[in-house]
Amino acid sequence: MTFETIRKSSARDMVAEQIVEKITGGELGPGTRLPAQRELAQMLGVGRSSVREAINALVVMGYLEPLQGKGTFIKDVLPTSDPGIEKLSAAFSAGSIFDLMEARELLECRSAALAAERADDAQIRNLKAAMEKVSGTEADYAIFLDADICFHAAVAEASGNVVMSELTKLVLDKVVAHHNALKTVLLPPAYREISIRTAARVVEAIASGDGEAAARWMAQHLYAIRDELKNIIT
Repeated sequence: MTFETIRKSSARDMVAEQIVEKITGGELGPGTRLPAQRELAQMLGVGRSSVREAINALVVMGYLEPLQGKGTFIKDVLPTSDPGIEKLSAAFSAGSIFDLMEARELLECRSAALAAERADDAQIRNLKAAMEKVSGTEADYAIFLDADICFHAAVAEASGNVVMSELTKLVLDKVVAHHNALKTVLLPPAYREISIRTAARVVEAIASGDGEAAARWMAQHLYAIRDELKNIIT
């Protein structure tokens, strides 16, 4: 005689499962815009944090796509496999990094712009050395992550704002903890290429004193990280 394990679902699990059911059932078709998080929370009778976590997880899994200033939309190309409990659980772990990514975008794009205005020769040399360290890594994700974190810390220090630098380091520590929990071993070549290319552009913009370009390239660098988080899970 066998019994099925009874799983006690949390609010975020149930929100994610309902959204997936409506997508796979055709009620929410490709390109459809989801209701705003506040509205979804009211409709489902849960807190906004549960809705936000569910949406982040489904973005990671490839069901949803956030468009800045427009909302969250059902992706045109959807996953073909059943999400499954284990995959959903892993997606929640990765999805929580999205909150950190928002903080990084606010802090690090501004830090890059300030660095372009304030960095001295020694700090520029430090940035270039950090960039060379990133470029010299190979396929080991842990080694690449360590080099990349050093690069971001160097940009924050070059901003000349001690508070922003310390806040950035705190956020980066949390990022490392999340990545370690995901236990990613191999570094995808495409991600490595775009990450190195965009980081190099950040350094070039800072060295030339172009704050607008430095912020723009830092945003592109962080978007590449966000995209790779989705690939780790899916």
